[in-house]
Amino acid sequence: MSRSSFHCPRLCIATVVGILFGLIAMTLGNVALHQWSSEPAYVPTVIPQLTQATSEAFPEPVMPMFIKPEPITLLFVGDIMLDRQVAERSQKAKDPAYPFQKLPVGWFKQVDYAIANLEGPVTDKRRPPEKTIDFQFDPSVIPILKEQGIDAVSQANNHALDQGRIGSEDSRTRLQAAGLLVFGDQVHDDAIALATTTIRGQRFAFIGFNTTDNPLDLVAASSTLVQAQSSADHVIVYMHWGPEYKNRPPASIIKEAQWLIDHGADIVIGGHPHWVQGIELYKNKPIVYSLGNFIFDQDFSRETKEGLAMKVTIKDAQLVLEPIPLQINLSQPSLAEGEDREKRLKELSAISDPFLKEQILTGRIVIAE
Repeated sequence: MSRSSFHCPRLCIATVVGILFGLIAMTLGNVALHQWSSEPAYVPTVIPQLTQATSEAFPEPVMPMFIKPEPITLLFVGDIMLDRQVAERSQKAKDPAYPFQKLPVGWFKQVDYAIANLEGPVTDKRRPPEKTIDFQFDPSVIPILKEQGIDAVSQANNHALDQGRIGSEDSRTRLQAAGLLVFGDQVHDDAIALATTTIRGQRFAFIGFNTTDNPLDLVAASSTLVQAQSSADHVIVYMHWGPEYKNRPPASIIKEAQWLIDHGADIVIGGHPHWVQGIELYKNKPIVYSLGNFIFDQDFSRETKEGLAMKVTIKDAQLVLEPIPLQINLSQPSLAEGEDREKRLKELSAISDPFLKEQILTGRIVIAE
């Protein structure tokens, strides 16, 4: 028997002892495992190796996307009068769109929304004249206004009731039926002073007040402005005010304009003087005192044959105004160009807020919020 076989008993004993200890450990482990498995299931989190795959395991955070609203463009023009010689000239030309023929094709349609003052009722309900100047526009002009791209009209002026209340209401009904937004009246009425619309997802309130017959009713106007603020993102007031044939507003009109801003108006546009008047910035909000004539037959002076359109662009935190000088010849407005345009902007600058003079000369006024 070899030495190795002689020591076998010791080796076997050690082996047996090891096996016994192993069995004891397994038994204890099974008991612990049974107790542990009786608890609610737990799924351990697997943490990936911080190697080259880290960028995949922990990708860059995705920032939320904020889509900037698109710019909104508005175009305001002055008084549109489609009776007397304007109607006669259209009939003579055998063209109902005669007044618009000198404007660039599709001019109004180049903006999102175009607004004008309609200086009289569109109706066939004529009554005997009760005053010297008495307007009535043939209903056939309505599709022309629509085809040209005019979207909204103010009836807040001193000729809205030339054919009485029946004529004014008939005009409003016809215009609205054609898809035009109508706001304001010769006499203040809360129910029709304000009209709202949505342009590129933003709400606009248009208000028309006429103070050529009576002073502004501050209580009623304040109520209308409060209503507008609660229903719109932008509040625009189109005023019919002030003395005629003047290129500067009196102190009373300036005070009235500033009151409108103080009570919620974001932009104030004016008309009625038949002459262009200046632009003011009050509390960082624009006031255009008079756009003058747009379509009229007042051929008796240079000033009455000159008008102003105002393009307004709302973009992010900026408001951009672009004054557009117009020349009116035989009731047809056209865009002033070249030296004539520069001259007109210089004249506008001279009667406007000194703070805006340099910008007006460039034809672009930028107002940052």
